[in-house]
Amino acid sequence: MKDHSYLGSGKLLIREYGAAAAFEEVGNCSALTFSPQEEKKNLVDHTNPGGGNRNEVARLTGVEAAYTFHDFAAENFARTLRSSVTAVAAGTVTDEEVVAYKGGFTPLSKVATGITAVKAAGGATTYSPGTDYEFRDGGIFIPAGSTITAPLSGAANIKVTYANAAQKVVEALTQSAKQYEMLFVGLNEAQSGKRVRVHAHKVSGGLLASMGLIGEEYGAGEVTGGLMADTTKGTGLSQYFTVTMEDVA
Repeated sequence: MKDHSYLGSGKLLIREYGAAAAFEEVGNCSALTFSPQEEKKNLVDHTNPGGGNRNEVARLTGVEAAYTFHDFAAENFARTLRSSVTAVAAGTVTDEEVVAYKGGFTPLSKVATGITAVKAAGGATTYSPGTDYEFRDGGIFIPAGSTITAPLSGAANIKVTYANAAQKVVEALTQSAKQYEMLFVGLNEAQSGKRVRVHAHKVSGGLLASMGLIGEEYGAGEVTGGLMADTTKGTGLSQYFTVTMEDVA
C-alpha cells in the first residue's frame, strides 16, 4: 500500500455564510480540527449472564470545528467575539473634554501619539507639559503636584488636543451569533507538498475561549464552533464538509 502520511500546513479562509463576498484569510493558524460527534444507543443482551450488547446504533450528533489563530487582527476578534469593528483614521482631536484626576492616568477617546495642548475646561488657562501633565501610554497622566484643578461633580476639568494614529476599535459582544463558510487550502508536507483542500459549508461562529493579553508566549486565540447541515446541497453531496487531496504518486 502507498504511504499516505500527512503533515499539514496552510491557510484558513472564512466568509459569512451566504454572503456575496470573497473569502478572507484568518492569518497564521497553528491548529485546525474537525471532530465528528456521535451518540450510541446500546441494547444490552439480557439473555446471557455475562451481559454484552445485543445491538447498537450510532447516530451523528454534530461536528465540532476548532482552530487556533495567532494574528490578533480586529477582523478575527470581530468574528470570535461577536463584535463590530470601526476604523479610525489618523488625525488630530481638538479640545476633547476629559475628566482627569491628580496622581493618576486617564485614557483619551482615541489612542494618542502625542499631546499638543491641555487647557482648563473653560479655556482660560493653558497647562504646562511635564509639570501639569504628562503624555503616557497613549493617554494623559496628571502628577500629584499639578496645578490642574480637580473635577467637580464628575464634570470635565480639562480640554486636550492631541494627535492619534490610525486604529481599529472592536466593540466586543455586541452582535448576534453568525454562521460562516470555512475553506482550508493547504499542503501535505509528508507528501512533497501535495495540495489539500477542505471546504466546510456552514459553520456556527464559536466564541473565543480566552484572550491572553499578558504572557511569555505568543498570543493564541482558541475558537470552537460547530458544523451545521447545509440543506442546500444536493443528493449524494455532503451537507457538512468535503475533503479534496492530490493523489499520491
